[in-house]
Amino acid sequence: MQPGKVTHPIACLCRGVAQEIELELAADHSVLNLCHCAACRTVTGMLCSTYYPLQAKPPSLDGLQKYREAAWVSRYFCQTCGAHVFVHTKHTGQFFVAAGLLVRSPPTKAIRHWRAAETRDGGLTSFLPGESGNPASACWLHTVLSCPSETVLETSSRSSDELLARCHCGGVEFYITRPDASSTKPTSPWPDLLAPYHSQSSRNPGDVKWWLQDGNTKYLAGTCACPSCRLASGFPIQSWAFIPKSNLYDTRRAPLAFGTGTMRQYNSSAGVYREFCGCCGASIFWHNEERPLLIDVSIGLLRAEEGSRASGWLKWATQRVSFAEMALDQALIQQLQNGLKRGETDQNASMEYGGSR
Repeated sequence: MQPGKVTHPIACLCRGVAQEIELELAADHSVLNLCHCAACRTVTGMLCSTYYPLQAKPPSLDGLQKYREAAWVSRYFCQTCGAHVFVHTKHTGQFFVAAGLLVRSPPTKAIRHWRAAETRDGGLTSFLPGESGNPASACWLHTVLSCPSETVLETSSRSSDELLARCHCGGVEFYITRPDASSTKPTSPWPDLLAPYHSQSSRNPGDVKWWLQDGNTKYLAGTCACPSCRLASGFPIQSWAFIPKSNLYDTRRAPLAFGTGTMRQYNSSAGVYREFCGCCGASIFWHNEERPLLIDVSIGLLRAEEGSRASGWLKWATQRVSFAEMALDQALIQQLQNGLKRGETDQNASMEYGGSR
């Protein structure tokens, strides 16, 4: 090791890109910059992305797929598991590493949100308190990785009963339909979102259709901090919507089939599968053999007119962050969990005092 050189280990879910990188020494790593721009959401599948600047070029780019997001920005993700790993800016030559891949995460002391206006509804800022990035500052999230001015999300669906989902490159595109009679056909154990991890059995003997909410008019959505989601995406917060497979259709109105378009599949553990876009790297689905008729859909892909949280389609679980105890950045996930609970309180108050108007 060279004098004064400090390296940090990183690894994705499949460990295909395990290596040591150097974080930029001058950067304040206790401040977590979250970018909510349209490009960050659709190229990752997350509701926001977060990176740390590197002091030097990564030791290796082997096993990584390069995606040219814009003329001056390229992203690199793992060809095997789909984890976003690096970003490179052409005009500065600097690299950045996805925050969720660090084996030892710097403790988050402050959160700074960038480009939240592009979500139209605040996105995760509604649950995560933090300051707004100053457009006049030199933060790389605004001056370097802000999405191109021509990047405008298409939100128009074929009808009010269809929700468009599409990754950044457009290689994966599908539609979600409103809950219907078929939405009650799947069976599933209770997810960790509703029952604290290991505190009780996850069995569902009553066959409760927990993914259907608000009188079966919306789908359940929630946040996850488990190691597998973090390492498969590259980011510390994964947001999922639970959608019956019968309510997923391709652009031809045919039932959605895994592996279509640029979709790739990674068998992350026994009986568990994750799909991602093989062109831009966006996380797409999670599903398993235990509940094959119910699919987790990555929410950053959704193009709802009301905003990135798709509140007209989804009801967010606010009791807890799934697998919060396993989070690497405990400070960040605790803030998110507190924010979710505050959001539920605010929502209940709004319904009590304004619901009859």
